[in-house]
Amino acid sequence: MMALLCETAPAFEDTWIECLGDLGRYRMAIENNDIREREVWVGVSRHWYSKASDRSPTTGRLYHHLAILARPNALQQLYYYTKSLCVPIPFSSARESIMTLFNSTPSGGPTRLAPLDAAFVRAHGILFSGKPRDQLDEAIETFIGLLGPFIKKSPKQWLEKG
Repeated sequence: MMALLCETAPAFEDTWIECLGDLGRYRMAIENNDIREREVWVGVSRHWYSKASDRSPTTGRLYHHLAILARPNALQQLYYYTKSLCVPIPFSSARESIMTLFNSTPSGGPTRLAPLDAAFVRAHGILFSGKPRDQLDEAIETFIGLLGPFIKKSPKQWLEKG
């Protein structure tokens, strides 16, 4: 079917590719019972959005979609939300989404993230929202304090996260 769409209306190929990502994301959103099935649809959607973003790397909306699919990986979400705001055609709704991510990592509060990841996201949240310098210094100090022991304990995991 994709071949037929591309052959009959090649000018809309980028649109068709993004629509396939949308369809995968919608299917993922309604899959409540089977986690494995949901992950399959996340993968399908991610494939099409990645292909679309490779073809249109200046379009922030595509990176926003990839950030949504990155849940629960907060570091990937941070990367894609940031990218969706920094490209030549930014996606303005990503500001609200990234703030939701930042608000999910309250200072010293409970979080679903690993402590190192939470500290990293928290520091970026303080920078992004323009909070006072002393809060930023504290967040950076916390992050650096967790970084050394984490690298020592899990060098492979650190390399994967980068």
